[in-house]
Amino acid sequence: MNKEHFLIELKIYLKPLTNQQQVFILNKYETIFEERLADGQTEEEIAKSLGKPRGIAEEILQEFDITVPEKRLERDGWQEIQPIVNDKYYYEDIPEHPYDDTYHSYERPHRSGFMRFCQVAGVLAFNFMFMFWMIFAIVMVFFACWLVAVVFLFSPILGGISLVAGFNDGTMFQLFLSLFLSGAGIIGLVILAPLTKFFGKCLKRYLQWNIRVLRGEI
Repeated sequence: MNKEHFLIELKIYLKPLTNQQQVFILNKYETIFEERLADGQTEEEIAKSLGKPRGIAEEILQEFDITVPEKRLERDGWQEIQPIVNDKYYYEDIPEHPYDDTYHSYERPHRSGFMRFCQVAGVLAFNFMFMFWMIFAIVMVFFACWLVAVVFLFSPILGGISLVAGFNDGTMFQLFLSLFLSGAGIIGLVILAPLTKFFGKCLKRYLQWNIRVLRGEI
């Protein structure tokens, strides 16, 4: 089951809820998919780890004190959901639930023009005076480390060339040294790969936070 199939099926089973509640819950699971996809999981693996949409929806509906008898449609095989809330149809009496409060908490905060100006100016000043230079320095360090590791990795080529040019004790020493450096380069690449990936994720989250601040969402 892929992401689209999972969300569509979950939406079908969440039909007894209000549109606002459905949107919040579906956005929540869509965010889970995006975060885990960024971590390298496939859509099928994520859907399997989350469980069946029907089971998830049943747990959520139970929190709303909603029972859902099922009836299959003969025409297309989809399930028609006829929810009952305390022996009444759900649209007659919808109980309050924390999902409503959580949804409202994500509304964009209202601030005055001066406060928005101070917020944006503060973020831009902080980035220019501190974060930009720190990020630039870290990027340069990673670049230098990757460059050295790659050069070390291919150093046996130079050792082989010197060996072909003339065989003596010096060329043998250069060959063994190049092999040692090549091993060091491999170890360096193994260490740098996860560190670079982690730095990229941190940088992405920081940029997303900056965008949210500039948009006034925080």
